[in-house]
Amino acid sequence: MYDELDALTADGVTLRIDRVTARGSRRGAVVCLHAMMTDGRYFGARRDGSFASTLADAGLDVYVADFRGHGRSVPPRAGRGDWTFDDLVELDLPAIVGAAAAASGMSAGELAILGHSLGGLVACAALGTGRIPPPRVLGLAATSVWLGETLRRRTIMRAYRGITKLLGRAPIRALRIGTADEAAGYVDQLTGWAKHGRWTSLRGIDYRAALDRIATPTFAFTGATDWMCQPRDANQIAKRIPASEPLRVVGKTSGDLIDPDHFELFTRAELTALHREIAEKLTPPAA
Repeated sequence: MYDELDALTADGVTLRIDRVTARGSRRGAVVCLHAMMTDGRYFGARRDGSFASTLADAGLDVYVADFRGHGRSVPPRAGRGDWTFDDLVELDLPAIVGAAAAASGMSAGELAILGHSLGGLVACAALGTGRIPPPRVLGLAATSVWLGETLRRRTIMRAYRGITKLLGRAPIRALRIGTADEAAGYVDQLTGWAKHGRWTSLRGIDYRAALDRIATPTFAFTGATDWMCQPRDANQIAKRIPASEPLRVVGKTSGDLIDPDHFELFTRAELTALHREIAEKLTPPAA
């Protein structure tokens, strides 16, 4: 069964959450967090045979959230039309976790979190800085941060920063490279990491160093042909988390049917076996 929830942030922004209830006996609950420049629709909460449907078939309540300014979580009003990565960490994710816990009748510590790309970074930053209680398990899909490691990445980030400054926002929809424009404050912070080579909050908190404080059991995976998050990029996050399993590279050399890119991890039917594997990792062991 599918329905919708709202989560109200501490600064008054209403976030939308799709819920797919577990089929059969419920075994757990998971919060799914989407990537940059898009929203949670690709998890497929409203579609049969989707990734979210696979999780529900495994006995999980699935909560697919949209961060502010993405999907149905409309850009904040009343002077809050701009936002930053820190707002997602400090305001959005705590509200999402609280709403999911309340709706499921579970504690925040009993939930699982699966973050894809931006969603994974937000989850890591929130956990490392104590903004949310530790979940039962953390899944990190194609999660990395660009710190200006190559000329190509520095060039992309400079262009991203320049067009955003010119237009006052990142025109993602007009360029047809995603479904959600990104705010100027967010892009300024994001591109600043590549410029200075450090993943930090606007107040100077070192998010990368904070990964060492995450005690949650963690599993990480990325696609073999993902140019945005190559295996060495994903490892820069996963290897800093003490309780993380070795990185899983999804592709033919690992026995998967295809070599997926950034979003195909969740959208390709050929990866149903992977989706069941993820569901099992997100599900609490039988008592």
